[in-house]
Amino acid sequence: DGQVGACLPSVVTISQVARRPIPQTQPTDAAMRSRCPLLLLWLCAPSPSSSAFSPPQSDRVRPAVRMAIFKNPFAAASTEDATAATTGVVDGGAPPVVLAGPTHPLIQLANDIVYTKSGFYSDYDESAYSDDFVFRGPYIGPLNKKDYFSTMDTFGIYRAIPDINPNAFGYSIDPRDPNRVWFMVRNTGTFDGEPIGLGNGMDYKPNGAVLDGCVETFSITFDEERKVKHLTVGYVADRFEGNTGGAGAAVGIFNAIGLPFPKPGPLLSFFQWFGTEVYNGGAHSYSTENVPEWWKSKSEEKASEGYL
Repeated sequence: DGQVGACLPSVVTISQVARRPIPQTQPTDAAMRSRCPLLLLWLCAPSPSSSAFSPPQSDRVRPAVRMAIFKNPFAAASTEDATAATTGVVDGGAPPVVLAGPTHPLIQLANDIVYTKSGFYSDYDESAYSDDFVFRGPYIGPLNKKDYFSTMDTFGIYRAIPDINPNAFGYSIDPRDPNRVWFMVRNTGTFDGEPIGLGNGMDYKPNGAVLDGCVETFSITFDEERKVKHLTVGYVADRFEGNTGGAGAAVGIFNAIGLPFPKPGPLLSFFQWFGTEVYNGGAHSYSTENVPEWWKSKSEEKASEGYL
């Protein structure tokens, strides 16, 4: 998205600031007091053309990537793509702050996947997902590619909540895994579309309930072909926000629309086992076969096991 870099401010680094001439004489206290208001105005003044903090567009149109970064008065008008930038050590104590530019190709790709190809906020695009894809959330997963799409088709969240919006923000690149993008969502919408599918011909009729989600942590890991290899969702950052009962993803939505989801424990484990292995109607709590080897070597837990 070539227009993103032009409308967002640049990142100011300590090395850039250090190149400014340093006065050889120390200013008086009175001079410093007279300069402070101007300095604060200079630091805090918003960019007239910046859209970094504008509300996301509706109807699942992919908005510009929303990141909070500082305006750099020394930089050129356009922002070059950078894998990472650092603001240097503050007061000799804190380590450098690592940032990824909003025009980073994986951040742009993750933003596009979330809004237009996820199967949750919109219809999915099978070609965007690796054959080794694994979905994992606090309650659901691991799901292979086939079972993930089957579950998304059964729920039909984006059809049930036509104005659903993840309001995604805070995109960043994992410094340990450069193919992994982390970000936050805060789901909103109204349950006034089609019924939510529950599997086996059962559904839950729309009731006009308003969804006001809590902040959740998501991540998308891409393979070498830039296809989605791993998707994690629903890890709540602040369970006291919103009306989802402290839960994220589909579980939080169910709570908000009046379809309470059991807490982790023996009852939920039984329901998930029965609904997946005994009487499956399309929505899987976990995959019983064809789970990619790379995931099986990482974890043997399934569904809500291990999550409190």
